[in-house]
Amino acid sequence: MKNHRRLNSLLIGLLIIASLISACTPATAATAPAAAPAQVQPTKAPEATVAPQPTLDLNAKVSDFVTTLPDGYFGIKNTDALKALQADLKPFLIDLREAKEITQTIASAVNIPVRSLLKNLDKLPAKDAPILLYCGVGHRGGIASTLLQMLGYKNAKSISGGFNGWKAASLPIVDGGPVEPQASGVTVEVDKDLFAALDAWLATMPDDFWGIPATSVAKAMAGDPKPFLIDVRAPQEITDAGYIDGSVNIPIRDLAKNLDKLPADKNAPIITYCAVGQRGAIAMTALRLLGYTNVKSLGGGFNAWVKANLPTKK
Repeated sequence: MKNHRRLNSLLIGLLIIASLISACTPATAATAPAAAPAQVQPTKAPEATVAPQPTLDLNAKVSDFVTTLPDGYFGIKNTDALKALQADLKPFLIDLREAKEITQTIASAVNIPVRSLLKNLDKLPAKDAPILLYCGVGHRGGIASTLLQMLGYKNAKSISGGFNGWKAASLPIVDGGPVEPQASGVTVEVDKDLFAALDAWLATMPDDFWGIPATSVAKAMAGDPKPFLIDVRAPQEITDAGYIDGSVNIPIRDLAKNLDKLPADKNAPIITYCAVGQRGAIAMTALRLLGYTNVKSLGGGFNAWVKANLPTKK
């Protein structure tokens, strides 16, 4: 009995010691969940580099064009034009006059008024095909040949003196009104920016086509202030034929390099002239495209001035 009690006391003591040891032992920390692996961001593809779009430098285009004009300046004598029209491979002939002007014309010509010329490129042949243009006196022909040449029609030429000169030379004409052109079926590629600029400019052309008759030039030169009058002929032509008093000689190929000689005010009145009107019209076109807003060309050129019995100097 005594041994039994002793055994119980021993067991109780062991239980107490075990309890004390358990209380002193730190609790086992709960196992933390494993951290999720960091998400790897996909490598972004490099953004596509947009190449800068080339902008049209119209001033450079015009300056280069005028400076490199060939001999003949895209004009052709009416007798040479007649020979071309009688050849087997005939040029494409365009009458640039307004429909209301036409009661007689040159055989085989189609009517495309100058202001709608660029909107009708689908009626024209290939860019390397021969094209002849004419209007009344040659002024609009000079403008049209300039625009087509700038767009790459390297065989576009204007008949000097226009229809009036053709008729005065007793060259063959036919009665009748304008002939509508038909689509040629030829696809022609042109510089789109240059085309847009030239077409927009052409749409602003007034009914006088920026031409001025000799008598009006004489009246303007007698007024005050006088317009700035530019003779774009070669010096030898002036020596041989004379000039209009008060004019400044700037040969057409030198025009773009001598803009400092022109009025600083681009709205000032300017009149250009040559011998028959072709170069005068080209010069007027170039200056207007360069931003001179009040430029006109003497219709028929110096020859028209002389024909009107207006004074000249030598």
